[in-house]
Amino acid sequence: MAKVQRSYFDDVKTAGRQALDEELSRLVNAKLAENRSEAIPALISEDLVDMMRRFLRVWTTLVRAFPVNQHEDISPELAVQLMLDHVDGSQVSWREKFGNFIDFFVHRCSSAEREGFLDATSRTTTGAIYVKIDGLSATSSSDERDDITKTLANVQEATGQTDRDQRTRLMRSFNTPFFPDILVCSEVMGEGVDLHRYCRYVIHHDLAWNPSQIEQRTGRVDRLGCKAENRHSIHVYLPYVAGASDERQFRVMRDREQWFRIVMGQDEVTKLIPNDDAGCRPNLPQQLVEQLSFSLEI
Repeated sequence: MAKVQRSYFDDVKTAGRQALDEELSRLVNAKLAENRSEAIPALISEDLVDMMRRFLRVWTTLVRAFPVNQHEDISPELAVQLMLDHVDGSQVSWREKFGNFIDFFVHRCSSAEREGFLDATSRTTTGAIYVKIDGLSATSSSDERDDITKTLANVQEATGQTDRDQRTRLMRSFNTPFFPDILVCSEVMGEGVDLHRYCRYVIHHDLAWNPSQIEQRTGRVDRLGCKAENRHSIHVYLPYVAGASDERQFRVMRDREQWFRIVMGQDEVTKLIPNDDAGCRPNLPQQLVEQLSFSLEI
């Protein structure tokens, strides 16, 4: 992997690095040329290329997308093409991710918003990060104390103890194809923020008594312009510990969700709650729910 990083990302004189820069520049310039409303500084083109190269370079990306086992037998141009055209689990390639982000960056962002995105991604760590085991703070040094552990930068957290500016940067970075891939949030990011552009999975590690609160959290990724729009489903998970207080909370929340359907006619709300949870049945008979429910659709 180190050889690939050196040949395609680090050494500017190699054929691999030149092929990668040419392809990324072609993608960026094509999108910038489409912009008719505002002049985009040429320097931003270089910033975007540097940004994409920086996040493609990390080994967690290379091991998933780069043709590691064949790159010595194929041309650098083909290796770059295969990497950018590799699709993820949602059948979206890096080329599409970059193209969609550049289109959003150019056409739907103000100058201030562009600066915010560039700042957020440039300050996002791509290597290993050192965090305290209690998760309350982080350090950039390789501290060897017992309460310090090393983690991948793909996963980061945002809580009430996270600096406000850092939370803003994490939110912006999460709305790009770059790091973090997974954002662990407390209630501080539960409402009023957008996390939808490249995310379609929500895991509610802590349940709520009110199903509206679950819907509100899920609304962070269920928005206009989200990754799932017209292509995929949004996957919502509600894990709980069977036989513990978690299960009782789940039962209460599910029963309330069914009553909401009856009173408000909000049949779509039921999609937030999985129907295959063994051993957890609502107190209200399903047949009665269906008889009392009504639709408010026009």
